[in-house]
Amino acid sequence: MIFAWCACAAQRGGLEAYLGILRNLPADTGMAFVIASHRGLGHAYLLPQALVRTTAMPIVEVEQGMRLVPNRVFLMPPGKDMTIEGDVFDLVTKSKRRGWPVTISIFLRSIAAAYESRAVAVILSGMDVDGSAALQAIKAAGGATFAQSNPAFVSMPRYAVETGYVDFVLPPVDIANALSALAQKVPRRRNRRELAPLSPRGIESGPGLHRTR
Repeated sequence: MIFAWCACAAQRGGLEAYLGILRNLPADTGMAFVIASHRGLGHAYLLPQALVRTTAMPIVEVEQGMRLVPNRVFLMPPGKDMTIEGDVFDLVTKSKRRGWPVTISIFLRSIAAAYESRAVAVILSGMDVDGSAALQAIKAAGGATFAQSNPAFVSMPRYAVETGYVDFVLPPVDIANALSALAQKVPRRRNRRELAPLSPRGIESGPGLHRTR
């Protein structure tokens, strides 16, 4: 049973942001984490190799039909569009599209539909707009949204903030602290439908914590 669901999305420059978040998260938050990125097939092995040295949580590349479990980091596989229904991942080979990629937006919309107020989206460094189009769905479902304040490549966080649907703009270490605070406020009940909404209002104010609205 997943108490909260966090998707961290990035493109170029995202590795350092992922490392900054994971190395500052405890391994037993009760949350499930998904790394959603635009990975090339030729260097797909580099990301898991880097992450496994950073966190005590298991690092797993998603396979078709895999079930989501807490206290684990799941990696979106390269060359796939990914969604989730209930606690089960569904993978589809990417079709060729014109314009900006929408892989991250597709995934974020699916977690908004599946997890509603349990969903958390984190938009990190990147050079395109992917992910921004799904933030309204996350907020409409009652979830929480973050964007990186000091990215190596500003486009993805900037476009995310410009939507007006980002709750917090923070550096990676403070994103990790905020996620830990959110997780501590989630009551551990057996039925996900009985859980209270995971609201950013539950985070105490502190240094470096900034609401965009």
